[in-house]
Amino acid sequence: MPRIPNSKPIDSPRCDPRLPDAALRYRRTANPVLTSPKALGAINVTAWLYRDRNGIEGIQVNPNVTIAALAKVFGPAATPDAEVGWHSEGLAAEWFRTRPDLTVLQIFSERVPCLGMCAPMLRRYYPGVPWYYYYDSTSWRGNNGERIKRAGDILKTVYGL
Repeated sequence: MPRIPNSKPIDSPRCDPRLPDAALRYRRTANPVLTSPKALGAINVTAWLYRDRNGIEGIQVNPNVTIAALAKVFGPAATPDAEVGWHSEGLAAEWFRTRPDLTVLQIFSERVPCLGMCAPMLRRYYPGVPWYYYYDSTSWRGNNGERIKRAGDILKTVYGL
């Protein structure tokens, strides 16, 4: 069973345990399986708890799409600043945008949503919805700014892999 994730805001109710379970289940059932050290470091999985109009709860799971995967389909980016993958939070938000009858209750993402795109989008379109995460790169920096732990290392531990 995965460990309890961190939350934003810090005083949020506990994360529904079905969310990290759904993310890990996605990793284990993907083809190929996404539990290798390389996959844990490259892929971010998000799982969103929602409720429909009838009060039925569900979970939507989305992985990110890596720069490498996009380059295989579309070729290299025209400029270096355009080399950005599709973030899992953005893909999930788009899924919910097209389903306005669903209410998002909690958002779990293995990595804290990025400050440049995802965090502002979540604050704007999902105000008051708590976020849960395992890895925040800013928490794993040394005195000289070097990265002490990477996402794959943390995910391996929290998932018990």
